[in-house]
Amino acid sequence: MQETNIVYLADGRTVVLDDEEDLILSLISNNKTEDTWTLPYPPGGYGGGALRISPSERYLIFSYFSGESEEAFALFEIENGRLKFLYNSGYLYGEEASYSFVNDEEIIVQTFRTGAWYKENAKTDENGEVYYEFGELNLFDIEAQELHRHIIHVYPSEDWEEEETDVGSFMFSENHDGQYHVIVPWGKALFSEPLEDILVVRTKQ
Repeated sequence: MQETNIVYLADGRTVVLDDEEDLILSLISNNKTEDTWTLPYPPGGYGGGALRISPSERYLIFSYFSGESEEAFALFEIENGRLKFLYNSGYLYGEEASYSFVNDEEIIVQTFRTGAWYKENAKTDENGEVYYEFGELNLFDIEAQELHRHIIHVYPSEDWEEEETDVGSFMFSENHDGQYHVIVPWGKALFSEPLEDILVVRTKQ
């Protein structure tokens, strides 16, 4: 989903983000402002933000970050010429967040990185196996306004090399029959519903 500070709707209207001083979203039609919404300045600071529109143009995501490895998003509904505020996640620890709408826009999928794959960051589970906390795959239920967080633990293979697998994309790709396909630096991962709080991935080199 493309991110920008202005989105163009099919009916000719636009939604504009102005974050030079305050955080202001404006819904504009024929050069006339129909509605504005000013968000409180985040207590953790503000490093930048972007807008994303859902395929139906019903929902608008304002994603933003602190500049201190924290990500957040606010959700709005565009209805009758108004920006209706629905939800604000507040900051979650992580970087490089990505967002997608699924299930006929009932769910927003959020992904972001939380850890680096360097040997000094490795952890050990109760069985003595080494793993890395890689990121989160989170599902936001729009109707219930509930964010369900799922932490990804990656267990590397014996021939894993940190220099090759710590770089690259991490984002949701698609879902079919309750299976979430995710692009990860080492290829692809698949997670099936119901998603556990801890999602385990074992790499194959």
